[in-house]
Amino acid sequence: MTEETLRQGRILLVDDEVFSLCLLESVLGRLRFKHLRKLLDPTRILEEFEAFQPDLIITDIEMPEMDGIQLVEQIRNYLPRDACLPILVLTAGSGPQIKRRALLAGASDILFKPFDSSELQMRVRNLLQTRMQYLEIQNQNRALENKVAQRTVELERALEDLQTSQRQIVQQERFRAFAEMAGGVCHDFNNALMAIIGFSELLLQDSRLAEDRKTLTHYLKTMNTAGRDASQVVSRLRDFYRPRQESDVFSAVSINELLEQLVPLTKPKWHDHALQTGRSIRLELDLRKVPLVHGNGAELRETLMNLIFNAVDAMPEGGTITLRSMPLLEGVQIEVADTGMGMSEEVRQRCLEPFFSTKGEHGTGLGLAMAFGIIRRHEGTLEIDTEPGLGTMIRVSLPCHRASTEDPEEVRLTLDRSLRVLVVDDEANTREVVSGYLRGDGHRVTTASDGEEAMQRLMTDEIDLVITDHGMPGMDGLQLAGAVRRVDPAKSVILLTGFAFDPEDRPSSIDTVLKKPLVPEELRATLRNLVGRPPVKPPALAVARDGVA
Repeated sequence: MTEETLRQGRILLVDDEVFSLCLLESVLGRLRFKHLRKLLDPTRILEEFEAFQPDLIITDIEMPEMDGIQLVEQIRNYLPRDACLPILVLTAGSGPQIKRRALLAGASDILFKPFDSSELQMRVRNLLQTRMQYLEIQNQNRALENKVAQRTVELERALEDLQTSQRQIVQQERFRAFAEMAGGVCHDFNNALMAIIGFSELLLQDSRLAEDRKTLTHYLKTMNTAGRDASQVVSRLRDFYRPRQESDVFSAVSINELLEQLVPLTKPKWHDHALQTGRSIRLELDLRKVPLVHGNGAELRETLMNLIFNAVDAMPEGGTITLRSMPLLEGVQIEVADTGMGMSEEVRQRCLEPFFSTKGEHGTGLGLAMAFGIIRRHEGTLEIDTEPGLGTMIRVSLPCHRASTEDPEEVRLTLDRSLRVLVVDDEANTREVVSGYLRGDGHRVTTASDGEEAMQRLMTDEIDLVITDHGMPGMDGLQLAGAVRRVDPAKSVILLTGFAFDPEDRPSSIDTVLKKPLVPEELRATLRNLVGRPPVKPPALAVARDGVA
């Protein structure tokens, strides 16, 4: 800090004697301090302070209306606690009490009269240097605060940009995942629709096929199986690793029958498509006598179908796929083996991850992940034995069907009495299908196309149970259920829906929820659980297609 900077400091001189003020002004003027102001009335100190904004105050201590110590106290009380304003007190007294009072009041320094100009210059210079350093630090702090504020704004903008980018990336990843998932759904739907459309086209093109009872039955069974499998595709989107729930419909499943069904269902892939790409692929069955397993036939069929399709993709030069079944101590083992490229250890460890695929744009990475989730939900295991160039074998182990669990023959049993059922749906095809299921089991059916018509039927007809669609124009299924319960709180209501519906969100007006598309087994089981159980029949051994289980 230069001397010239110090001489620019503003100095306020306070004394009640004109002579003393003029003497101070003269001495400081000779020392080349340029900004000086005199104050004769110390009671105006605050007013003069605001007008002049001094960097240093020099005051006499002995003044009649307000002495120097009172002036110091008033200034210190007026200024902020962290303010740095030096005050030099002049006094003719030399006692320690005056010095002590002045310092306690807040004086920065004391100069005893008489003084010489060099001592005054030294003390004034030191006090102004302290003041200037304080102001410089304040300016630096303000500059730093401004930089911090500016940098904070920049960082906030950068953070906002980063968050925006992250949201965009997450959104893109969600879209990508959705697209891949949609691709997997379309893939599975198209496989199911291939069988349905293909066999129905054959029947429509050649009426003679319908006259062949055996061929017609085979075509219809294959189409029915493919349709049931398609109904499971959408619901499987939530089924990667979820545990088994009470609402899952498990029954006795013949693994050998299921593997035999897969041959015509997958033939368009391993035979027709392979020939179009110049490959020759054979599918061989090696089926031994095995017990029934406990599970969902549609899910297991889709799982094994995905394993077969993966095997086809793993054989670019063609080869053989072998489907094998064998009994275990308390279960069944299924093997899907191919003579394809095999997998590296890294790929084998990651192949069960959702969306992991080695097929590029042609793969969704969902098949094995879904298969693993389904097998685990069936309380089974899935093991992969593979080596590059030597093919892959996937072993699936499933537990046996327990005698206490309802098997397909048991589920087909109807109630021991006929019910009067009101079926409500705005879609005519759905009303016709559900009504057909019910009439086939001997129930009496009344239909309605909307909620208002349903309420009229309830008022005029005798109804035991209501089956209503969820989404209908006007009065939807939940509103109709509430109206039914208000008319007759004891009447049972089943909600039929194609939407995702959390059982925990089911209102008290609904007894149970069935998902579309509805199959007769689920409807029969629901009616038996809701209305009453059939007479207990003696337990019988389940018989597989290829022998006694």
